Amino acid sequence: MKVTLDEVAARAGVSLATVSRVLGRRDAVAESTRAKVLEAMSELGYSRSTLLHDAPRRLVAVSAPGNPEHWQVQVCTRVAKTLQDHDLLVTRPLVETDPEPLQTAIDAGAVALVTTTMTSLNAEIPCIRVDEQSATEEDGSPGTDVSVAGSTKSGSAGSGATGAGTTGAGGADVIAARLDLGGGMTTAFEHLRAIGHRRIGLICNDSGELAVQLIRRFLAEHPARNLGLNLEDWISRVPKSFSGGSRAVLELKDATCTAVIVQSALQLHGALYGLRNRHLQVPRDMSIVGFGDSPTMKFTGPPATVLGLDVEGLSNALIAATLQTLRISTTGLPSVPPVFRPRLVARTSTTAARQ
Repeated sequence: MKVTLDEVAARAGVSLATVSRVLGRRDAVAESTRAKVLEAMSELGYSRSTLLHDAPRRLVAVSAPGNPEHWQVQVCTRVAKTLQDHDLLVTRPLVETDPEPLQTAIDAGAVALVTTTMTSLNAEIPCIRVDEQSATEEDGSPGTDVSVAGSTKSGSAGSGATGAGTTGAGGADVIAARLDLGGGMTTAFEHLRAIGHRRIGLICNDSGELAVQLIRRFLAEHPARNLGLNLEDWISRVPKSFSGGSRAVLELKDATCTAVIVQSALQLHGALYGLRNRHLQVPRDMSIVGFGDSPTMKFTGPPATVLGLDVEGLSNALIAATLQTLRISTTGLPSVPPVFRPRLVARTSTTAARQ
């Protein structure tokens, strides 16, 4: 006599839906419950039809932007490993201006995209990402539209809005965490101002959402913003490269800057080289603050003061949002995504300005 799923559920003392989840390997089921269902199937002699197959493992795309920062790679690596531990298949396309790598992942069956990109990609699948903490949110006002676990919550767009919300059929931006770039820039300015710097420059990438946000925050938070100076003269937009940083720091030195904030590690290494090549010293002739920490920053000459990011916290926020979006976890997410403010790690590449 054929054994039914109802009989298996009754023997295991669980619902029919739970038996179905165990058989289909969908969603989270406690190991003790799974063991009871499998034991009941064995005792009753239940076997699945040969026409039925195990549900395929779901594919998730985990991606940093093209030419990523070190912290973005770190976050994506942590997220990918943890999602694999949850029995998900992971692909690692790069999010470039050309959407082909992402579209390839979607065509292959990816059900979600997890990324450290700070802009909406208008993907066909849920896009779980990081966003900037907007100025209006810092003041306690509603900010960028927030989508939590695939359901969009509307709010008035703040100055840092990047288009979060519904992005297409079956797709939506899920803001898992926010970066307080304004707070980070303020921290850097406070540190430099406390040691006598006023003429502070910025070296940033010549493209990319992060560079756009850093420039906007630089102009809004600069301690000399109300002195009638053209702060654009103290911004150097260069390629994310060693040579770009080397050239930019000398341009800003010639523009009378005494300190610079640098977006990428490559640019920072180039800046150190450029100053040494002109027989200038860090920090005596120019103080330098990097954005984002990495193992190499402790061993630059001199060790670089940086705005470090909470890689573990950002990773955990993206993981939790992904598991909830895919209904693997039933743990609810906070109605307001966590905000991570860059933390100053003071080393010896900054010192008092020369009078």
